[in-house]
Amino acid sequence: MTRLTIKGAYGETNFGDDLLMCVFENYFLKEFENLQLNFVGEENNYANKLLINSTYLKPNFLPDWEVYGGGTQFFAFQSSYNTTLLQKIGIAVRNPKLVKKKLSNIFSKNNINSSKIAFIGFGIGPFYENQEAIANAKEKIAKSDFVGVRDEISYQYCSDWNIPATLGADVVFSSYFEKPNCTKSEGFNGKKKIGIIVRDWDWEKSGNNYINILIEFYKTYSDAELQFIVFAPSKDKEWIGKLKNENFLVWDPEKYSIESFLEELNVFDGFITARYHGAIIASLLNKPVICVEIEPKLRILTEQVKEIKLWEKPFDMQHLVKLVNELNYEVDYEASLKERRTNADNMLLEFKKIFAKN
Repeated sequence: MTRLTIKGAYGETNFGDDLLMCVFENYFLKEFENLQLNFVGEENNYANKLLINSTYLKPNFLPDWEVYGGGTQFFAFQSSYNTTLLQKIGIAVRNPKLVKKKLSNIFSKNNINSSKIAFIGFGIGPFYENQEAIANAKEKIAKSDFVGVRDEISYQYCSDWNIPATLGADVVFSSYFEKPNCTKSEGFNGKKKIGIIVRDWDWEKSGNNYINILIEFYKTYSDAELQFIVFAPSKDKEWIGKLKNENFLVWDPEKYSIESFLEELNVFDGFITARYHGAIIASLLNKPVICVEIEPKLRILTEQVKEIKLWEKPFDMQHLVKLVNELNYEVDYEASLKERRTNADNMLLEFKKIFAKN
């Protein structure tokens, strides 16, 4: 029996990462035999309910392989944004888990681990010329036994560092994502229903700008029914506060399963999203979607899947209205998704080959 740990931002009430965890489990259960899986993320009471035949944070679990499963594993925030000490304290207060994770990363540098290491479907950067962050990423990735990245930018980092890597895609694009049997939405009183998937963004001045404009858009746009969606209630506390008097949809893993929440999302005709996996899910549900460019990975995704539109910085209300008015509700993602799925599946196949050799 081979023991395998999969590490990620799981269990943080972020629907995208929780979905990613379940897709990884589906892959390993289908493709591997005699495997004991243990997922590692934030301590919580719900993750085990989402998993089929795996453990979560099992004590004294000594793995043969450590897999870093998806997400943006190495990055640095933009240094040109002059965050004051008071602002940094405010970010820390609103995001205590982020501080805990940073401290955990510091202390884990000296851990001695004899297990093999793999990075699968993850993103690298941006670093904004932060040389310490770059050196840390290069050192850790170079020590791994397999590297599979989700986009061309991450692949270029590996190439520049002379680290062999497989160019894949986000694992949610893979054949191991199981789309629920959803019925097509019938709209609302003749109007289309558009979901606005939000995210707190304290790291740049443009973050607050995007929030204020989206709220104004919600209040003034009348050609569609609009509803806010919160993927990560424990992280998006600023948005939760702003929406306390509104009817919004929120990922609650105690209430929903992965499948039932996907069914809730399928009721919408289209999406505006500040979350990366919000756009991926929209495309897999064959819904038109606009990405909010709060960070580079959202732009990268629109370059990979050409049908996904981009609301660019600096955020402008008229540009957003134009993009929403031009949404194609008969969008055809087939060719783009076939390429993403092929890349993700090939990456997973390459890991399986390396795993078998070892």
